[in-house]
Amino acid sequence: MTDLRGKVALVSASSSGIGRSTAKVLAADGCRVHIFSSNEDKISKAADYIGSSSGQKVNYSVGNLSVPSDVRRVMDEAKMKTGNIDCLIMNYGDPKVAPFLEISEEDWDFSINMILRSTITMVRNVLPYMVEHGGRVVFITSMTTKQPLQNFSISAALRSAVVSLSKVLSMEYASRGITFNSISQGYFQTPRLESIAEKNSKSLGITVDEAYQKIRDEIPAGRFGDPEEIGHLVSFLCSSDAAYVNGTNIQIDGGTIRFPF
Repeated sequence: MTDLRGKVALVSASSSGIGRSTAKVLAADGCRVHIFSSNEDKISKAADYIGSSSGQKVNYSVGNLSVPSDVRRVMDEAKMKTGNIDCLIMNYGDPKVAPFLEISEEDWDFSINMILRSTITMVRNVLPYMVEHGGRVVFITSMTTKQPLQNFSISAALRSAVVSLSKVLSMEYASRGITFNSISQGYFQTPRLESIAEKNSKSLGITVDEAYQKIRDEIPAGRFGDPEEIGHLVSFLCSSDAAYVNGTNIQIDGGTIRFPF
């Protein structure tokens, strides 16, 4: 168990799935956690769930990553309720999955705001404090940064941009005690995976269980990941034990990505 007592973490898109599980692990490891998403009912329930499982008070905000004014407001609320942010964990909502020509300019604008612009805004917000005190920034992206998938053009393009930005920032701020790392995760048991399995079921004319199995067959480990496994990796990257881990993109995918480097 990592010891993050005395640290403050802000976790975006954290009402369910990977974001919620990551916030749960961080809270269990002693972090004061602030979470947010656009659905007030879901984020409130997530805060109660994380608080009851960790014994920590969990603060939350309601805000949409795709709305720049929401992002700025949430950052202000997080600092007011929880304190200056030591660990920024950027998790994201799910961009549209479709063939390239079925993705509208509005779809691109929405996703650019949700993934890229929110990243820029939130990192710019936390950097002045981290420059003086050190800090950790972790971007949770997708295996599409390493192994692009058909119909995932938004994810592959924008999440890869985040990984590249993380590398640049890791070089610019390493001397200030700030680390920037990214995670490219594979198939995890989340609502996102459920929607992919259901979509594959319809397009291939097979049952949902068969669609799950087709995906599972691609994973050398033979199983889907538990979202808390990402949480444990994030917790390590936020710890003093990971002070020399900087500018990396870490795969956590049960061996799914074939590219060896």
